[in-house]
Amino acid sequence: MRVTKLTIFYLFIFILTIVLSLAGVHLSITICIIALAVIAMLYRHIHILFRTNNMKMVDKLVKDRKKDPFFAYPYTLAYGTREEQLHSLETAIVKYKQPAMKYNYKFLMAIMKENLEEAKDAADKIKKEPLTSYAKCYIAALEERTTDMRSDQLTKPWMQPAIEAVYAYKKKNETALHHHAQESIEMARGVQKYVLIHEI
Repeated sequence: MRVTKLTIFYLFIFILTIVLSLAGVHLSITICIIALAVIAMLYRHIHILFRTNNMKMVDKLVKDRKKDPFFAYPYTLAYGTREEQLHSLETAIVKYKQPAMKYNYKFLMAIMKENLEEAKDAADKIKKEPLTSYAKCYIAALEERTTDMRSDQLTKPWMQPAIEAVYAYKKKNETALHHHAQESIEMARGVQKYVLIHEI
């Protein structure tokens, strides 16, 4: 599917270049028009990944790219079993070499397996903010250490309410859990919002 879309896009660029050349448009103007088309395509992709509130667009992107390790976990959250979710995390851990990504996925896997020692080890190795602080605050919430549940490093607006939701879940406070989970979802955007909707 992705190959087909890319082929169509490149074919469009090729035809556009030929048409503009035959029309006598100056080469620099042709290059500018092509650059604008590429930027528009990239912007749309980035918008869906990080900015949109339109979950239908995100769902379509996730479904189209479910074989990509980055999208496999969100896809299995929405449509898969627990075993498939764990498998998608294992695949991502093998695929990603950057420590922040690899250990973030290890952290998620340890949390799913309810293995706090592995989660703590992974959190210490992420070494990229705000992911490190989020992981450590998440663990603090699970351990009911309220003074360690907050951090100035939680720079994404959805993070602190998500931590509060974890704490409410641990305390079995359904009202607070619903409130903080909803607040976190409302503040998130793009794929992160999609993950939170299906995770909580």
